[in-house]
Amino acid sequence: MRLLLTLGCCSLALLGAFPLLIGRASEPTVQTVAPVPQRHQLLGLSFETPLPFSPPIAFGENGVAVVYPANAVPGEHEFMVSLIALPKIDEVLGGLSDQELGNWLRFTQLGGSPATTSAPVERAILGRRLRGEVRYLPVPRPIHQELYFLQLQGGQRLALLLEVQDQVPLPVMEEVFNHVTASLQELPPRSPAWKRSFQWRNNP
Repeated sequence: MRLLLTLGCCSLALLGAFPLLIGRASEPTVQTVAPVPQRHQLLGLSFETPLPFSPPIAFGENGVAVVYPANAVPGEHEFMVSLIALPKIDEVLGGLSDQELGNWLRFTQLGGSPATTSAPVERAILGRRLRGEVRYLPVPRPIHQELYFLQLQGGQRLALLLEVQDQVPLPVMEEVFNHVTASLQELPPRSPAWKRSFQWRNNP
């Protein structure tokens, strides 16, 4: 199974150099590469996508997402990057462990259930090796999900969800996910950019 493969080892220069045709005709096709990486500023973070993702859209009650293709109908995207605001430590649910929070998110927002099989995964995020978990959801369509928990300055906590349609080849998935996670940066708290990142609903 693909999720058992060691992640983070691919360094193929597939993106940014030329248009991609991936897989057979029955598989999704990445039709165009952004001339320059696309920068997003959301919920106190900044990150890049190497493909032209959508403007921010609401994800659940406390989250925001960008998807590829940019005009994809929700639920029919090939890639999705989501950030979900989590309760503070002193709030209800704030004392849950990462595993308990993951199960709660899976049950309430991400699909699957606490019983869905998961495996550990690591990526370089915000200057350190961060451990998360990867799950495979076979229905309603095959999806590969990776979930990480981020502790930001000032006590803010976020969940980072990386999602890809299972038919997308592993090297392409790795190239996109690695670009996103390697480019993640915290915006200076209370700076103009930080404040704008929470006003994404007003910036179509």
